[in-house]
Amino acid sequence: MRYDVAVIGAGPAGSFAAEKLSSLGHKTLIIDPCDKKKICAGILTAQYVRKYGVDESYVERKLKGVRLSFRDIRAEITYRKAVEYSIDRSAYDSFNLNEAISAGAGLRKDTALSLEENGSSVAIRTTKGQILADYAIVASGVSDLSRLCGGPERYAFCVQQKKYLEPGDYFEMNLMHGGYSWSTPKKDCVLTGTSSLSGYPDIPGEKSLIPLGPVKKTFSERILLAGDAAGFVSPFEGEGIYYARRSGEIAAEIISGVTEDKNVLTDYESCWRKEFDFSTLALISRMLSNDRALELFTKSIRDNERFNKLVEGILTKENKKPGIKDIRFLIKTLVS
Repeated sequence: MRYDVAVIGAGPAGSFAAEKLSSLGHKTLIIDPCDKKKICAGILTAQYVRKYGVDESYVERKLKGVRLSFRDIRAEITYRKAVEYSIDRSAYDSFNLNEAISAGAGLRKDTALSLEENGSSVAIRTTKGQILADYAIVASGVSDLSRLCGGPERYAFCVQQKKYLEPGDYFEMNLMHGGYSWSTPKKDCVLTGTSSLSGYPDIPGEKSLIPLGPVKKTFSERILLAGDAAGFVSPFEGEGIYYARRSGEIAAEIISGVTEDKNVLTDYESCWRKEFDFSTLALISRMLSNDRALELFTKSIRDNERFNKLVEGILTKENKKPGIKDIRFLIKTLVS
């Protein structure tokens, strides 16, 4: 059987791409072994919640804000308008996959090993044989397959573990040069994780890779990269679920438009670049690349109300794109 679109990966990018394509009448197949647990802090950000809402079936805890620390300096941002949620990532992924299947997408529990574009189709080699499709969306995270398609070559190394501690109502981040650690409250425990740019931290836990920003090219003749496979993770706070879901939707819209001669596949790149403001987030991340800047950043959140509100707006995307005055104020504060 030949499909209109093969979607490789059943995370938020893949499932929402498949759901949209299926709802638009395209014969769609999801390819995923469905045997791996996604290592993720599991937070639906304020930006996600505003756009998509949540379903109680996967919500574990409502969050009030974020607590930051650098060495012995501690700061807190309590969200004034926004709300975020800590979720059960496995339940979230299952919910989204079932929605895609209900919309008409097929599911093949298999592992895609390679893709080859052959003029008018994409041949996908899997452990169980070959699948043909007109187009493919690679949404398989940081993987051997995504690298073959031009996916992320730069990433952070993360280790995460579950601790049965009394959970609070804030997401917590401990800032450090070259990485950070975090703590996410769940229903009856917390997930703690640590990241490093130089290799996996020497601590027990489950390991994963987080891409460090978008790749140079997210399309080819018949293939689009979405979610982590395209490097769509905020370089400032490490958030990726919103970008995964939205990029999957954009990829589906573009491919559907191509089949109706409304656009071309290369339009995908301009569409996501127009929506995702990674440049400002990357600028902030670069400014926080030394201990002095991290110290000033944390102290300013603690002591300067204007700075606290500015960072809140950036984190919650209430201020979708900070103005030049805000950026100048941010820079002046961090280099003073």
